[in-house]
Amino acid sequence: MAQFDVYVNPVKSQRADVPWCVDIQSDLLASLSTRLVVPVVPLKHLPAALPRRLCPVVQWQGESFVALPQMMAPFRVKDLGASRGSLRAQGNDLVAAIDAVISGV
Repeated sequence: MAQFDVYVNPVKSQRADVPWCVDIQSDLLASLSTRLVVPVVPLKHLPAALPRRLCPVVQWQGESFVALPQMMAPFRVKDLGASRGSLRAQGNDLVAAIDAVISGV
């Protein structure tokens, strides 16, 4: 597991609306049994008026998605399964969005 890896949402009942989640937890905490993840939702499912600093648009598998850091949650490592890829190239935008949640900036 690595920071910014993408996983299938482990909550089956939510997958139609929230198919993916991205691990935003520092790799320095890899020994923990949980990872903090941010839901990633198809852009087409959300209103256009979302604040982009808080909810950045990310590209994943040729589609546009929106990260929702205000909804981040911990999941057990064993529930996340195998990584399906990485959003590392968009990591700065994800970290800035988390900063917006925490500090309002």
